[in-house]
Amino acid sequence: MEDFEPLDLLACYGTDATARAITWLTASPLAPRRLRWGPSHIAVICQHHGSALWLESTTLCEHPCAVLGYQVDGVQGHLPEMRIHDYVAAGGRVDVYRLSAVDRLSQTESELLSKILVRHFIGQRVTYDFGGALLSGTRLFKRTRLLPAADLNELFCSEMVAAVLMRLGRLNRANPTRYNPACLLRQVVREGTFQYVRSHSKEVAA
Repeated sequence: MEDFEPLDLLACYGTDATARAITWLTASPLAPRRLRWGPSHIAVICQHHGSALWLESTTLCEHPCAVLGYQVDGVQGHLPEMRIHDYVAAGGRVDVYRLSAVDRLSQTESELLSKILVRHFIGQRVTYDFGGALLSGTRLFKRTRLLPAADLNELFCSEMVAAVLMRLGRLNRANPTRYNPACLLRQVVREGTFQYVRSHSKEVAA
């Protein structure tokens, strides 16, 4: 398994009906080439006890959280190899996006990232935001003033990642609820903050 770096973003392409629907509904022919079909899910890497930890907010993982030791719905941590295997074994893929050289985290920022994700989000048992996830998939409503204010005690996957990027100064401040996985990745790639580095799939493994 290749090395991961703090704040690597994992663009996950699932194969079940829900994942395919998300990818189809967030498709854009004007997006960067690999992101014309949007990912159905997004996760982020941090360092925890000297090892890479995959952090995500989901209700669809059957593995116990590597931090808490039991299965949860909401923010949770796992070994990257385990979650990548879940997607690849089901016929999906995981693309890795990394900060550009000028945007790499300092050691202090990496420690802050781990503190936010592990000590706060997991430690405070942040649950999954179903309503926000639905609103993030709208084309127009999420851009109006009717979009509810973010509640960081409930987070869906890209809302969590967007909030962390904003806190670390890698994304302009805004309501993180507006970001679905596709539009979040498209924005940071277009801005040059993140770059595609590799893909994990059955085709690549072959």
